Amino acid sequence: MPRGMPRRDLIAALAVLPVAACAGGPGPEIWHRHDSLSPRVVDHRVWQVILDRNTRDWPDGITRVDYTRFSTADRELLEAYVREQSALPVASLSRREQLAFWLNLYNALVVRLVLDHLIVGSPDDIRTGGLFPRGPWDVPLVRVEGRDVSLAGIRREVLAPVFHDPRWHYGLCDGTLGAPSLRRRAFAGADVDRRLEDAAIEYVAHPRAVDRPADRPGIVRLNSLWRRHMEDFGGTLQAVFASIDLYAEAELRAVLARNPQVVWMDDRRLNAFQV
Repeated sequence: MPRGMPRRDLIAALAVLPVAACAGGPGPEIWHRHDSLSPRVVDHRVWQVILDRNTRDWPDGITRVDYTRFSTADRELLEAYVREQSALPVASLSRREQLAFWLNLYNALVVRLVLDHLIVGSPDDIRTGGLFPRGPWDVPLVRVEGRDVSLAGIRREVLAPVFHDPRWHYGLCDGTLGAPSLRRRAFAGADVDRRLEDAAIEYVAHPRAVDRPADRPGIVRLNSLWRRHMEDFGGTLQAVFASIDLYAEAELRAVLARNPQVVWMDDRRLNAFQV
């Protein structure tokens, strides 16, 4: 890291250097609006109750969700939380509150989506829609500020073009074992920056994200998260290395400095208790 440059500033610089705009374009104008002086604090206590009752930290360091034993009461709470959040005037919030809002809403929508399709072994297998069913990522799941919003839309049209800080990827869980874990504490605007920093450090340190095969010293295995969203991390493999370097221990930084060959990996199985 360059001397004297704060980590968050370097992250932002890495995110925008090679590209003029993030994937998906600038997004609807409504998502760019905010009120920097707004005192409003969004209440995420219902989402916290759901997380407390239905998630566990596994010995392998990955959070699991007990989808099959979700109670009817908790499903009703989840529906109420999504409904209440989607009715909020997001443009009237501060940037920090907006970021916490979108992170929590995305994760809640993923959990709700899986609960509606419990027989799948991976969220990628979910098909929604009528005559021509589609995968789950681009299908509108909720309306916010009068606009239909999908999971991919939250990433491409809101978080990427508005926040210019790829750490938000580490706060999103897509329901798979290879993804960043579902955070067991609901995000809050007051500490969302620190919480994303912690999430980034934890993910980079886990072998599902970065793995160095002992018998292949010139190779590093990286999770396909960075390949799928490379533009958000700077647009090049070298920029991805630089982004990972911000959160890596000294030994991994030394490996990345040698420009190793990359093999992409991912575990797309559902992050359920029985896996």
